[in-house]
Amino acid sequence: MSRPVIVEAVRTPIGKRNGVLSGLHAAELLGAAQVALLERAGVEPGQVEQVVGGCVTQAGEQASNVTRTAWLAKGLPFEVAATTVDCQCGSSQQANNFINNLIAADAIDVGIACGVEAMSRVGLGANAYNGPGSSRPPESPGHARPVPRCRAHRRQAGISREDVDWLGLVSQQKAATAVAEGRFEREIAPILAPVVGQEGPMGVHEGTAHLVSTDQGPRDTTAEGWPG
Repeated sequence: MSRPVIVEAVRTPIGKRNGVLSGLHAAELLGAAQVALLERAGVEPGQVEQVVGGCVTQAGEQASNVTRTAWLAKGLPFEVAATTVDCQCGSSQQANNFINNLIAADAIDVGIACGVEAMSRVGLGANAYNGPGSSRPPESPGHARPVPRCRAHRRQAGISREDVDWLGLVSQQKAATAVAEGRFEREIAPILAPVVGQEGPMGVHEGTAHLVSTDQGPRDTTAEGWPG
């Protein structure tokens, strides 16, 4: 039984709805991260035996195994296996678990765990709303929802709204401090993105591109909320 080791990790910047990354196809975003990872790790693409990527909304531009689409769109080896998994909010974590287990079981020596969600272009729930039919059988209980409603879940767990608000505020404050101190710089791979026009991410681009190297956030948050 082998001992899995993380050799390198990298990510693209994080955008916001209709923001600086919204002009990029999901496969372009994920492919850029895959290439940056290989370069930083000094691993030849052909050495990779399995790529597993997490993606919740596998519809439209994220359908038909977006992990493999991203890999092939960058001209990476056709022989490398790739698959996409949906574990709702834990999809990329599940991808990491799968790669970890494949290495531990001596099924592969080198693998990549990754994930993507381009929600400006493929909205949450698009894979369910478009049919055909419903993802849940008739008469299924409420807890059969893939992602239970947070409010009901919170109440069942005995967590107050004040506790949730406090956690959200502290999280945003810590993120702002980390950005100011440059703590995310090493893990971010800058990416060229089209400048999006007023028609939105699926509309007209202004014909130019800019290098995005920082996250588009966090928000300037208070305990009462944020200004839009």
